[in-house]
This record gives sequence, structure tokens and C-alpha cells, in this order.
Amino acid sequence: MAALDLHIDDIGKRFGAIDVLRGICLRVAAGEFVTLLGPSGCGKSTLLRIIAGLERADQGHVRAGGRGLDAVAPKDRDLAFVFQSYALYPHLSVHDNIAAPLVMRELSSLERLPVIGALLPGAIQRKRSIQE
Repeated sequence: MAALDLHIDDIGKRFGAIDVLRGICLRVAAGEFVTLLGPSGCGKSTLLRIIAGLERADQGHVRAGGRGLDAVAPKDRDLAFVFQSYALYPHLSVHDNIAAPLVMRELSSLERLPVIGALLPGAIQRKRSIQE
């Protein structure tokens, strides 16, 4: 999987009469690491949910790799996020925490098992290709 650039164009979201996001534009280069910081309730999670496809924007567009994502299902977006803390798995490095969902979605149920998966050549090769 190649890294993709991300374009957020004029995103807006309302909940009732409240504008949560208004005119948000953002460009993230392929492979770039980005952090959203702000006070509670400012729309960080809403923006991430829109990018992930878990929430629909009321206006604007999300594109990755030049492809419009507005009508693309979350599972087909080739995106991964870390919410709140990178240390979802405290025993792993930052890289491994971020790579974990990318690795897991490439493995079969059998390959995900800790002991058996470590012995299967297909799983070993797929894990290696993600780390590269």
C-alpha cells in the first residue's frame, strides 16, 4: 500500500443549530505525520470521523491520492488513525502502534493468531511488506 496525500476541502458540519466545523481546509502530504490539537468540543474528533468515513460532512469534500472519498466506505479508504494517544498498545513503539491496524487488515483470521500466525510464511511476508 502506497502512502496517499490527503486533501480536506471546505468541510462543514452542523449538529442542529450548532456549527461544529466551518470551512475546514487541510493538505497532508503522503507519508506526513499530523496531529490535531485543540480544546474539548472544538471538532477534532468530528473531522477525523469525517475523514474516516464514519460521519458525513454537510459541505466540502475529502480526497486521498486524488480520489474523492465522500461516497467511499470506511473500510475501503486506505486510511488509519490513532485517537487520543498513540500508545494503544503500550508495549509497542509509535511506529508499531500506527502500523498495527494496517498489518491486521492484511492478515487472515488464522494469520492473526499470535503463535500460529508467526509460523505462517504468508503472514510473515505481508508483515514485512507493511514495515517496508
